Amino acid sequence: MSIARLGLRPGTWVVANCARFPSEKDCQLVIMAPVSQRADLVEAAAAHAVASHGHEDTPDLRHELDGFLETVEL
Repeated sequence: MSIARLGLRPGTWVVANCARFPSEKDCQLVIMAPVSQRADLVEAAAAHAVASHGHEDTPDLRHELDGFLETVEL
C-alpha cells in the first residue's frame, strides 16, 4: 500500500513503535504523526501505555516516550 493511498503527505513524520519493546501482550501497535504534531503523538502513546500496558501517566512517562520516538521521511 502506498503512502498516497493512505492519505499520508510526504515529509518528516515521528513514529511510536510499541513492537520495539518486549511486552506480555506482544504489542505491535505503531502510531505516527507529522513532526509538527509530535506532542499529539506523545499524548496518544501515553494513553496507549496506560490503557494497554498498565503504566501510570506521569510527566516522566511522557518524557521517556518522547525519547523513544523515531523520525522517518515519507
